[in-house]
Amino acid sequence: MVTNQTRRSLLKAALFGAAYPLAGCVTTSQKTQQPTLIGCSIVGRDRFQAVVADENGLPLKSIALPERGHGVASCSKHQHAVAFGRRPGTFFQVFDYVTGESIKLRAADHHRHYYGHGVFSHDGQWLFATEGERNTSRGIIGVYDVIAGYEKVTEFTGFGLGPHEVILMPDDSLAIGVGGVHTNGREPLNLDSMSPSLSYLDKNGELIEQVGLPDHKLSIRHLAHDGSKTVLCGQQYRGEPDEYPSLLAMHTLGGELLPLQAEPEQWARFNHYIASIAATDEWILATSPRGNCYGIWSKHTRKLVEQASLPDASGVVVQGDVFKVSSGAGGVVSQRRPGDKHRIRSGVQWDNHWSVIS
Repeated sequence: MVTNQTRRSLLKAALFGAAYPLAGCVTTSQKTQQPTLIGCSIVGRDRFQAVVADENGLPLKSIALPERGHGVASCSKHQHAVAFGRRPGTFFQVFDYVTGESIKLRAADHHRHYYGHGVFSHDGQWLFATEGERNTSRGIIGVYDVIAGYEKVTEFTGFGLGPHEVILMPDDSLAIGVGGVHTNGREPLNLDSMSPSLSYLDKNGELIEQVGLPDHKLSIRHLAHDGSKTVLCGQQYRGEPDEYPSLLAMHTLGGELLPLQAEPEQWARFNHYIASIAATDEWILATSPRGNCYGIWSKHTRKLVEQASLPDASGVVVQGDVFKVSSGAGGVVSQRRPGDKHRIRSGVQWDNHWSVIS
């Protein structure tokens, strides 16, 4: 339930959360750059922002968030971005990513919370958000009418407990990483009976296909697609602490989930958790803030070809054929292929995910 204190925090953010430049980080030359990347950041104790950056990850504008953010959805048709509260999230914040102006700060519905991710439809008409029912964790995709001021118009459900990330496929269907975990706040309650899945819904919310992994302790959470029909999913392992199964898999409709390959000691470095994923025609890159590293796999062989250290490795997106990787320690890595990387300092304490404006 959204508490009075939460509502006061949301109201305060709405009143005082106008965009402002990041002091000490934005130069005159940077202000002329185009907004390209958006992510949430941690500023200090109980201070959080969404940050708009240029193509190099250098900050241009920011907007205050009432609580810690997680994923960001963006829509170039309207110049809108939406930052979602970290699970169990109580809000999403809509803003203009060019001007930085706040458009709408929406509290979660009664007995609902956000799981931290959402995506716009291709035509910009709808926003789809992963939500849960409090006390049950029943999975919901909230459907919001963008033109009507982000009014919720319907809910899709019937695919499982604890959906985390939702992405839009090229054919307008939705792919959902369903964690399968019933939680009280962030405390898991059903690890012995959890039932994760990769689920697909059509544009009307009907279940198209649902697939799982043999090990039900692999909670499917984060997703990406390769621009075509292949979906990549990253897992959080909820099993024995000294076991290190594959944490990544790839899938196309009608097929099986195919685990990506690495040695157990390499999987151990990821510390049982994959955060962000991105893919090109040749390569797949996945980050682990808990493991302070990221890995690059060959899409064709499914084998790990590079594992690199990066403190609090967080978001990753693809621009053209170049991966851009963010760090909670402020670094940004640009990498086209294994062994070819360029690092800069952004001055931003990036959180788990990035969104690229397309």
